[in-house]
Amino acid sequence: MRKDPEGIVRKRSLIEKAKKNVFLWVGGAASVLSAVVVISSMLVQAIMFNRSVLDRKNETLKKIEKNIEVAPDLKADISKLDTNQELRLVRPREDASALQTILDALPADENRLALGASIQKKIFEEAPGVRIDALSVDPAGGIMTADIDEDGLQQVTFAVTVSGSPDALKKGLQRLERSIRAFNITTMNGSTQDGDVSLQINGVAYYFPPANLELTIKEEEQK
Repeated sequence: MRKDPEGIVRKRSLIEKAKKNVFLWVGGAASVLSAVVVISSMLVQAIMFNRSVLDRKNETLKKIEKNIEVAPDLKADISKLDTNQELRLVRPREDASALQTILDALPADENRLALGASIQKKIFEEAPGVRIDALSVDPAGGIMTADIDEDGLQQVTFAVTVSGSPDALKKGLQRLERSIRAFNITTMNGSTQDGDVSLQINGVAYYFPPANLELTIKEEEQK
């Protein structure tokens, strides 16, 4: 049988053309598949990011709703303090609220000058017959050194030397004991001279720094 050269060439041309078409189709399909994978990954990341943002918003909303829910109970508890007879007895003024009395007892900062003035003028100078021979609030050199416990309560040390008759010093110590400001006497030494008694008193006063109540912004980064 005689072969047709033109037919053979035509067949080879068709085969080569088919190979090129298949290659183009495969390449195109691969490109489309890659684009789909990339787009799908971006969509998944966007969905996860939006979900994370919504979770943060829901968490914040729950905290706000919880604060609103407990606000009436807190207000009622504060109102009950005004009926506390012990707080009424130690309030600094007749028109002072019970809450203000508590705040005066445990101030928000060390305020060493106010502490020294309180010990001097409000406690011992108002006790007849008591003389203040020395008074210092830690530290004498002006560098603050306060002890802090795990609950955030901080303390400042002080030292005072007073003298007078035994009865006068007794009244002075009673005023210190009844003071609305929280004091803790750590050491007390006494000596006598010419009928007078001299007391060297060392102690600590307390204060509680205010809580940091501020709104914060937390940025959520999209990965």
